[in-house]
Amino acid sequence: MHYIYKAILLLILLNFSCSNLWAQEEQVKPNLRWYLSEDKTSYAGIVAVNQIWTRYIQNNPDQNGVAQYPDYDLGIRRSRLIFYTYLMDKVFIYTQIGYDGLTYLSKNKGLNLLNAQTEYILAKDKLHLGFGLTTWNGVSRYNNAKLLEFLVVDNPGFAYPVGGTFDFAGRQLGIYAKGTLDKLHYRVSVVKPFETGINELSTPVTTERINENLAFKGYFSWQFFDRDITLFPYMTMNNLGRQKLVNIGAGFYYHPEAMLVEAEKDLSTVDPILAATLIAAGSEHLLPQFADYFPSQISDVFLAAVDVFVDVPLNNSGAFTSYLGYYYNFFGPDYLRAMGKMNVSKMAANLALPQGHGNSEWEIGTGHIVRGEFGYMLPGNGFHNRIQPFAAFTWKNFDALDQASLQYDAGMNWLMYGHNMKWTLQYSSRPIYMLSENQNRISEYKGQVILQTQIYF
Repeated sequence: MHYIYKAILLLILLNFSCSNLWAQEEQVKPNLRWYLSEDKTSYAGIVAVNQIWTRYIQNNPDQNGVAQYPDYDLGIRRSRLIFYTYLMDKVFIYTQIGYDGLTYLSKNKGLNLLNAQTEYILAKDKLHLGFGLTTWNGVSRYNNAKLLEFLVVDNPGFAYPVGGTFDFAGRQLGIYAKGTLDKLHYRVSVVKPFETGINELSTPVTTERINENLAFKGYFSWQFFDRDITLFPYMTMNNLGRQKLVNIGAGFYYHPEAMLVEAEKDLSTVDPILAATLIAAGSEHLLPQFADYFPSQISDVFLAAVDVFVDVPLNNSGAFTSYLGYYYNFFGPDYLRAMGKMNVSKMAANLALPQGHGNSEWEIGTGHIVRGEFGYMLPGNGFHNRIQPFAAFTWKNFDALDQASLQYDAGMNWLMYGHNMKWTLQYSSRPIYMLSENQNRISEYKGQVILQTQIYF
């Protein structure tokens, strides 16, 4: 009988030991950081991340509505290296290099400089002043999102409304100030946007204008409970219940005289003899083909947003995560721009829809956007092998389109080791706009499936 008691005691001890090991394992997070002083006020670190996409894409039809074959591919969404140094509570240096969007069609495979900033700590936590190529952005939480901690597979394209035009991968050169005063976190910037656009007197569509004007941006959030960690420029979109975060934010982006506005035809510029001939022949409708445009007006860019982010632990060891944001964009009348992430379609440009080929969609324009996300991490222990289903929706109402769109994302995160080792499977819908009787309306929806593997340390 005493052998049974010994066996039970041994099992209890083993269980206790395993529990302690499990607890220790949960607390140890891969972190390449080296302390440079005994009081740990100075340290240096490295962060490395790879995000790999395997995709099935239902491609956009051609301009006649003819369906196209789908694409299957594997690509590098992001591969990054981050180097940072924090010295004596006085200065912070942050540099990031990497490559985004590598597909089998990519020509340029070199590394890019993504961040290079020096930050002076004038009053710890309350006032930091920085200079360089940075992502201390305005408008919304999503414009400052942490790429390692998304709830969905990736940031929506509209989250970077001047991406690829006046900024580079969400970055701009400028001066910023940031800090936290009690429950208020703030970040404001004065930047010199990258030069882009045209310098014509008139243009048939609203487009970016070459200019040298400064832009101003900021984001302010009220943190009701725990504080966001803001050593780096990024804010989590999926904190897995590690803190009690209930934040309300508002932001803006203002770039004066940055756009040329769509111009109309000036019929008085048609040759008088040609005009008389067309009118006599009853072909007045052809006059605009031979007319020049009126001079374009100049417009500002003004963007604003309000949003709410909630990420809280639950009593059953699960976690609830949600985001809701409203965006107002003004780029000038009827501005519209399409985007397609890592587009691998080989359709000829002259056969494509106005919104583009492959997985392109109307992402950015003058108008209104509402974005919502909801996730629930199922009950479990620690952050090993946790399952987190999620869903999201995006409503877009752009002035240049005759119908608003409502699209959705749905999927699941498998958190092998928190965000450090994570699989994400997601399906996303995409509206297809066809031009019919001079109206841009939705004819159908297409979609794509993405499997992302993420590893970072």
